[in-house]
Amino acid sequence: MIMQKAKRFVLGAVLAGLILVPTARADEAAETVNYRPVTFSVDASTLGLGVSAGWRFQDHLGLHAGVNYFGLSKDGNEIEGVSYNTDLRLFSAPVALDIYPWASNPFRISVGVLWNGNQLEGVVPQDPVAGRTFIEIGGASYDSAAIGNLNMKVEQEAVTPFVSIGTSFYFDKAKHWSLSGELGVAYTGSPEVALNNTGGPINPADLAAEQQQIEDKMDDYKFYPILKISLNFSF
Repeated sequence: MIMQKAKRFVLGAVLAGLILVPTARADEAAETVNYRPVTFSVDASTLGLGVSAGWRFQDHLGLHAGVNYFGLSKDGNEIEGVSYNTDLRLFSAPVALDIYPWASNPFRISVGVLWNGNQLEGVVPQDPVAGRTFIEIGGASYDSAAIGNLNMKVEQEAVTPFVSIGTSFYFDKAKHWSLSGELGVAYTGSPEVALNNTGGPINPADLAAEQQQIEDKMDDYKFYPILKISLNFSF
């Protein structure tokens, strides 16, 4: 009787071991996973609000892409001595190669390009309340009632290279949820500026001089900072 009980105990222990060992190994693997290959993110950055997706297809390399948007309107924005009502639109779509120097570390270096649809539009409208006003264009004074609305449009280069560094901080051992940060810079180049009006003629030389002043001002901002924070889910 005692031998039979002992045999049953040993058999039960063996069966329990066969069940628990694979489970323990699975839990250990889940705890020691270096990364999840596919990541979806919601982003807030100097490029705007956006969404992105990443694929780490091997230990040291990955790809990510996204889209960002932000809009802002402001009245009385003075640009080179002229007060415009402006509409700023930030729209970009970055694509980058991610380089991971260490397989077990989320730190990455990203090199890529972004499709740049950023633009600034402005208008100097006629003021029916103030009546007749004068604005200076290219050093000459013009009657706003005669020239109508003065319209401005500034666009950056359509394809912009960028480089950045980033890392992630995980909330769980399985590395599904994380918060990441990114710091970098994009080269936006020289902007294109267009000026036109809706009323009487403006001396082309004055219009060209005003346009050049705005371009020279914008040339001071050829490099655009990238600062991003993201909430991520990986699987």
